[in-house]
Amino acid sequence: VDQNTETVINIQIDSDGGSAKTVTVTNQNIDVSATPGFTLSKKIAAVTEGGATDNFTVKLDSQPATNVVLNIADTNEVTVSTGSLTFTNSNWDDEQTVTVTAIDDSSADGDTTTDITISVDNSSDSQYTSVADQEVTVTTTDNDSPGFTLSKPTAAVTEGGATDNFTVKLDSQPTANVVLDIESADTNEVTVSPTSLTFTNSDWNNEKTVTVTAVDDSSLGDKTTDITISVNNSSDSQYTSVADQEVTVTTTDNDSPGFTLSKPTAAVTEG
Repeated sequence: VDQNTETVINIQIDSDGGSAKTVTVTNQNIDVSATPGFTLSKKIAAVTEGGATDNFTVKLDSQPATNVVLNIADTNEVTVSTGSLTFTNSNWDDEQTVTVTAIDDSSADGDTTTDITISVDNSSDSQYTSVADQEVTVTTTDNDSPGFTLSKPTAAVTEGGATDNFTVKLDSQPTANVVLDIESADTNEVTVSPTSLTFTNSDWNNEKTVTVTAVDDSSLGDKTTDITISVNNSSDSQYTSVADQEVTVTTTDNDSPGFTLSKPTAAVTEG
């Protein structure tokens, strides 16, 4: 968009009678009736953490006299391929593309909706600086789910002998602490240490170890005992509905059936 202008060209003829010279004037027609603005190819986009991106295009609605710069503001959920687009007097009606990518965070924060704002920079053609901002609404599909992972589902211990262990870590970053309770179904057969694990926002993906020890009793036979790992109700609300998991422990007995004599021989005297 431009104002109507008048151009005056002065042609001077040499007084020495030199040869005639030709001056070529190119007149560039600019539509003064068009309204300043810009058009987005779409107002809605969808992306996935660690997966599909999306894009939209932008072009001006009218020809500027000087450059027009559009600022593209991203969010804490998505990024954009460029922070600004520059349109000139010659490329103003060419579509320029902005690619939107989800930030692949570790939080199980669910699907989110955020807005990308497109605004005219104050350095732009004066006809454009009052043009209103526009937004593209982006839906981000989360690829994280609350849960925890055990290093193994079974363990084996021996009365009076070998212990065993397993590790636990969370599957996604919580916003508040997550406490896992570790409970033996029969503490007369197997004990665990510790009996609870606390994961924070910063150490959520560090493996923590649980040691399993057999109780050295006097009963006979190998036994099987389940250890239950469950989320304490005081934990981050994203985690309180996570299902319990179990580690099945086999205890090898160190007792054998039989009897013991105090001595193998005895001596007596007649009369």
